[in-house]
Amino acid sequence: MPDVYFPVRKRTPWGQVLQGVIVLLLVGWLLSGFITSGVFDFATVAQYLIGPQLLIGVWNTLTLATLATAIALVLGTLVALMRISENRVLSAVASVYVFIFRGTPMLVQLLIWFYAIPRMVGQVTIGIPFTDIVFVNESASSFFTPFMAGLFALSLAETGYMAEVIRSGILGVDQGQRDAARALGVRRWKITVQIVLAQAFRIVLPATGNQYIMMIKNTSLAYTIGYMEILLTVSRIYYANFKYLELLLVAAFWYLVLTALISILQQVLERRFPAR
Repeated sequence: MPDVYFPVRKRTPWGQVLQGVIVLLLVGWLLSGFITSGVFDFATVAQYLIGPQLLIGVWNTLTLATLATAIALVLGTLVALMRISENRVLSAVASVYVFIFRGTPMLVQLLIWFYAIPRMVGQVTIGIPFTDIVFVNESASSFFTPFMAGLFALSLAETGYMAEVIRSGILGVDQGQRDAARALGVRRWKITVQIVLAQAFRIVLPATGNQYIMMIKNTSLAYTIGYMEILLTVSRIYYANFKYLELLLVAAFWYLVLTALISILQQVLERRFPAR
């Protein structure tokens, strides 16, 4: 007898269909109530959504978040290597650093860098040691602008978090690979860079993307020191026209847009550089 094949028919998940319909009805009911309530002005949203002021705030947010995350990635790698080092002094210093910068709120650190550090430093001089080459020589109050204070505070605070993320990736690399490389006479720094870190960065790529997204939102803390990011930009507008809800929704929209773009970039990189 010839083989007989019976097609497999999947049951329609009527329960899930019903749940989806209920959710759509609830969302539609909430949106219709929100729109017809009269408390929301679409014209204001349309006016400022892609206005020049908001676009400058978006660019400032993205600039600060990107630079702070890049600096934290470099410094976090160094701190992570110090933490797993056999040198007890380096390990202790790194542990204390992580404890302090993860244990205090970013907002407190931000205010310290903007208000306290300039008074403590007095004068900022940056140049090449033992030469007459000087790049910066000005008062600390002039040097620590809202951008510079925000960059120092957010990048150093994020370093504490990034160090633990990278350390987890380093510990996730099989110890046998290091032992095999040592047995073959590979130098220690090559083992660290070409074997351990090369794989660790792939492992921690999703977590690094999440930290970048968190940094996008943490830039809103720079509102308190006068840095013109998204939140401060919309606040100056709604203090003038009293359209609080509309402008805050505009800010939320741009944070979601930046988050979506970073999420897409993260997915592309994860496919390009899989963990294994």
